[in-house]
Amino acid sequence: MTDIDWDALIDATAAKAYRFALGLCGNEEDAKELVQEAYAKAMDRIGTHDASQPFEAWFLTVLKHLYLDGARRYEKRYGQSLDHPIDETGLTVADAVADVREMSLLERLERQENSKLVRRAMRALTPDARAVLMMIDLEGLGYEQAAAVMGCPLNTLRSRIVRARTALKERLLALEVTL
Repeated sequence: MTDIDWDALIDATAAKAYRFALGLCGNEEDAKELVQEAYAKAMDRIGTHDASQPFEAWFLTVLKHLYLDGARRYEKRYGQSLDHPIDETGLTVADAVADVREMSLLERLERQENSKLVRRAMRALTPDARAVLMMIDLEGLGYEQAAAVMGCPLNTLRSRIVRARTALKERLLALEVTL
């Protein structure tokens, strides 16, 4: 790609890129920062883009990789195993975390509260599961395009979307979300 009209490419992809980033990050500030970083990286690496393929799929791949790299760095630096003892009695992190199913709900959640819980359940998924759900179920990408973004074969993507949907459903049930 020689004479690139970056303004046109950004205009064509910015809204979808932001929604995708927001779904991955879970907050507006991080999503905005991720999108900006992805455009900067795309501008630096445009030579690696295969012009016969859609720019959007390539760009979303760049964005996804930036997010996953950041998530791995964060997890490596701040992550803690649920089996890690937190005191001399042997109590672990998993033992100290309350089971939301034990909490009694005094009244049914309103729609706004449900959407907060859905976002919470999405944040609890792995980054790959969140990415595949965002692309297919929220952004409406086709399986082939999503497979290209994820860098995996079509059948692998199909099994990932099934596992991601199942994991999300389990988390929503654990949070007692009724949609």
